[in-house]
Amino acid sequence: MRLRILRNRLILLILSSVILMSTSACWSPVELNDRAFANLMLIDLTEDGQFELTLGFPLANRMIPGEVGGSGEKGQKPFAFVTKTGKSLPHALQDIQSDISRDITFGQTRNIVISQKLAKRGLDPLLDFISRHIAFHISANLFITPGKALEIVETPTTFERFISILLRSYVEDKETIDTTLRDILRTRYKSEDILVPLLAFGKQPEITAKLEKAETWLGVDGAAILKKGRMINPTLSKEDMKTSLWIDSNIKVMIINIESPTDGKEVSFNIENVKTKVQVKHKENVPSIHLQTRGTASILASDSKLDLKDDAQLIQLQKALNQEMRNRILRAINTTRTAQADVFHFKDYIDWKYPHVLQKISSDWNEFYAKELEIESTVNVRIRSTGEAYKSIKEEST
Repeated sequence: MRLRILRNRLILLILSSVILMSTSACWSPVELNDRAFANLMLIDLTEDGQFELTLGFPLANRMIPGEVGGSGEKGQKPFAFVTKTGKSLPHALQDIQSDISRDITFGQTRNIVISQKLAKRGLDPLLDFISRHIAFHISANLFITPGKALEIVETPTTFERFISILLRSYVEDKETIDTTLRDILRTRYKSEDILVPLLAFGKQPEITAKLEKAETWLGVDGAAILKKGRMINPTLSKEDMKTSLWIDSNIKVMIINIESPTDGKEVSFNIENVKTKVQVKHKENVPSIHLQTRGTASILASDSKLDLKDDAQLIQLQKALNQEMRNRILRAINTTRTAQADVFHFKDYIDWKYPHVLQKISSDWNEFYAKELEIESTVNVRIRSTGEAYKSIKEEST
């Protein structure tokens, strides 16, 4: 009887909570129609050292369902950018707010693009600005552009409605590394190093060649190394950036071209399901890192005379592929060692498994990482598909 009474009271409590939640008021006294949602932030430095802040806003009054491009009138874009400068980011934001009829909110800001000039000066002003806005999502992605941050405004939105969607797709599709404000804040407070994706701007591709006005085309490039909140040299190439995704086990698909071990002709592979395990060992209290990379590969194209029906030749090709991947992994790591920047956080792996070993290392971990830490890589990627053709079409047709 008592159990039944408790159960009924619990049901009544749950129903009451549901009713209260469904009839609750708005979370803020500011109406949605009075808000301007910034979904993109661009930050640069002027010649005299002031901050140049640009905010991108979607324009709800121009996003009409059924209209091509989401515009209410022909030629009108469904977004706008507002730029102001100031001696600090809050001053620039205040000037933007004074020119806008709605209250600016950062609740939908998911992408931040900063110039290389600002990155080399340091991200501390940005991090201080972000940490003082409680509505700002620290899951927002950060990108660095080699030139002016405002160049991104000229990017044609051929496939997507907003530029911010393009940036987000680069991360979601694993076309570039995923670095968020949370990652930057964590590494900054711990005085650690991190990789930040670089953007690339170039001439428009053929798909927009019919446009009368030439526009800048946006794409992904390599990665910048941030050391104590500042961008340093060297940077990772686009190939090394992709390889870093292997090391972090954070990539979907990647195409690799290698030379055939028999005749030096090119063979193209589709690499999938790459997972890298980081093993920590130590000998006489000297740590070492061993990377074990596994995955699968399928042949996309081949100009080689290799006969893929021959198991011996297939194994030989697989060994060449694994060696190429191993070389790329070690090359990417060596670039970071040149910069004395442990961007893959091998120090944390050592600390987790052998904290007593880490304590006996020299206080300058980055110098130890650059010059003394032994790093080895083993790659075991299996070729699971050769396609319908076992020999090069060029070879069979001659």
